[in-house]
Amino acid sequence: QKLKVDAPIDAFAVHGACGAWGVLAAVLFDWGTGADYFNGWSGWSCVGGKGSCVSGAWSEALVANLVEIVVIAVWTAGFSLLVFVPLRVAGLLRANEETQEKGLDTVKHSPPKAYTGM
Repeated sequence: QKLKVDAPIDAFAVHGACGAWGVLAAVLFDWGTGADYFNGWSGWSCVGGKGSCVSGAWSEALVANLVEIVVIAVWTAGFSLLVFVPLRVAGLLRANEETQEKGLDTVKHSPPKAYTGM
């Protein structure tokens, strides 16, 4: 609301926040060998050399996943700017006044007879 962005479908809440939580939860709930070890793709075997576990791998995995979240956010924001700034400058991102008064989600996303044939 502060940015005056109408998000009727909550795409950020579903894809952005839940995606970031999924990446973070992959490390936080990695409880295989012990708290200081990391299993990752290894199932219940810890990450490390042949038959050995690397101590401190969990904190490295946490940092790696936090960096991944930041990189994904920057990448998404950068490419979104490449698309949406030219569209805004061209005046193609704003709905007409009548549609804004009725509400874009009412006009475009909720047909009154969507399920009548069922």
